[in-house]
Amino acid sequence: MKHEFLAHATREEAADFAARMASGVLAAAIEDSGKASFMVSGGSSPAPVFNRLSKTDLAWDRVTVGLVDERWVGPEHAGSNEALVRQNLLTGKAGAAGFLPMKTSAETAGEAVADRVLAYQPHCDPIDLILLGMGSDGHTASWFPNSRGLKAAMHAGEGATVAAIDATGCEIAGQYADRMTLTGPAIIDSDAAILLIFGEDKREVLDLALKASPEDMPVRYAIDGLGPRLTIIWAP
Repeated sequence: MKHEFLAHATREEAADFAARMASGVLAAAIEDSGKASFMVSGGSSPAPVFNRLSKTDLAWDRVTVGLVDERWVGPEHAGSNEALVRQNLLTGKAGAAGFLPMKTSAETAGEAVADRVLAYQPHCDPIDLILLGMGSDGHTASWFPNSRGLKAAMHAGEGATVAAIDATGCEIAGQYADRMTLTGPAIIDSDAAILLIFGEDKREVLDLALKASPEDMPVRYAIDGLGPRLTIIWAP
């Protein structure tokens, strides 16, 4: 079965819907099992959703928030996804949630994989809700086309929840080449997923990705793998 695509007239409406959907999914998971895992992406698109969720009544003390991917920089750095999540989501009512960082004191992402696999495994069995984004090159998470480690990350073995990516030479990655990302199995096994995209240009990228190979535009791998558990939310 195919994913669901929902177009909204404005980004405000899209963010409202995404926040309501996220809180509903998390509340249902808490009611079902007493806890919920919520894996989130960085970038500018999810910030309005985070701001809305931070004000939402939910048993946040039973929610563990983790990252879809992370640049290998400290939380004090402007490029840190952890910093964005702490500043926009883990405040207000959502401040009671637990947080699972990816960045450690290890010098490189590769050196931290074994530690972070163990940390993330209990919360990816499966992930209750994952919030994904998409770049103009068709990447999601840190699955950059032609990046070193991409194939191993997307097709990781059982239990391998995170992987290191070397995005050297990938224009969209910019100066942040050393990264950690959730793997293919961790993402596509999620119980529910939102792909949030804004702008006509991203709509065009999505249309291209749906016709491309996963190697060329890796978001296709997530879209196909998640199928009807994925809701794509778009606004111009």
